[in-house]
Amino acid sequence: MSEKAEQLHILAKITGYYGVKGWLKLFPFTEPRENIIHYPALKIRRNKREGWQDIKLDSGKAHGKGVIAHFTGYDNREIAASLIGAELAVYRSDFKPAGKDEYYWSDLIGMTVKNLEDIELGQVTRLMETAANDVLVIKTNSASQKSSEEILIPFVLDHFIEQVDLDAGTITVDWPVDWNSD
Repeated sequence: MSEKAEQLHILAKITGYYGVKGWLKLFPFTEPRENIIHYPALKIRRNKREGWQDIKLDSGKAHGKGVIAHFTGYDNREIAASLIGAELAVYRSDFKPAGKDEYYWSDLIGMTVKNLEDIELGQVTRLMETAANDVLVIKTNSASQKSSEEILIPFVLDHFIEQVDLDAGTITVDWPVDWNSD
């Protein structure tokens, strides 16, 4: 298994209490948000100085704009309080396979972006979610770009995004270099 596949990916942060029986509020980074509850075997890190530890999710559900969850052994508010602020993660190998023309953001980060003229525009540093569509944020290669240090390209397949080759680590875009000029 590749090293990238075995990296831990943070899926949520524990943000507060929910009731008195050990339930906690989660801020999930999954889409849809309740996908976090489909990973009963999670890793938890209470702070960056500590290592990751196993934790078992007993139950969870979408609630308001977040998710509420209960973990094995954390049966009252006082015990569960020690988890507030902690991050929850899983190994990449635990992800469900992406569907056709679907990609995990974590797989796109770091990929090289080239346009149809085979000019390298830069590397994907992150993605942004907007009301219309997701957007690739690309750190430009200063030798090939004259203007800004970032390019924002809508992640719209068969319009701006021509091909995503996960094995080669490249994304081909319909994005001329001069669209980035002042």
